[in-house]
Amino acid sequence: MKALVVLSLCFTSFAFAQDDDGGPQTQGDDAVYGRVVVVKYKPGMRTAAMEIISEHFMPAGKKAGTPDPWAFHFQTGDWDAAFTWKLEGGMKDLEWFVSPNNIKFMEALAEQEGGMEAANALFAKYYSMVADQKAEVGHWHEPADDE
Repeated sequence: MKALVVLSLCFTSFAFAQDDDGGPQTQGDDAVYGRVVVVKYKPGMRTAAMEIISEHFMPAGKKAGTPDPWAFHFQTGDWDAAFTWKLEGGMKDLEWFVSPNNIKFMEALAEQEGGMEAANALFAKYYSMVADQKAEVGHWHEPADDE
């Protein structure tokens, strides 16, 4: 129990150490927000899932004019891939139940696949290949251009 109290105090101290003046703080003007989704596919499904992404989802995104994710394919670890989208509107992008970009993407996918029913069936097929996924939101810092 004593170790647990010491451990919690260490983390609490760390969190408070970030607050220099004790007042509200943001991540700074150079903070850029993003959403990362890590995916673990069912055994033997990685290639087929990636084909759906490259042959269906990416072309629909291009047609809709929505931002492409940055994709990272793991060689080691628990996950097969990570997909990162920049949140162009910052944290406000997370306020949407369905974002304008998601609507544009689904409309383009439906047109490409022959209707909304076919688009939804494609998503169902893709998600049937997914064993697990997890989404996280974070930020990185980009200095402002001084030009």
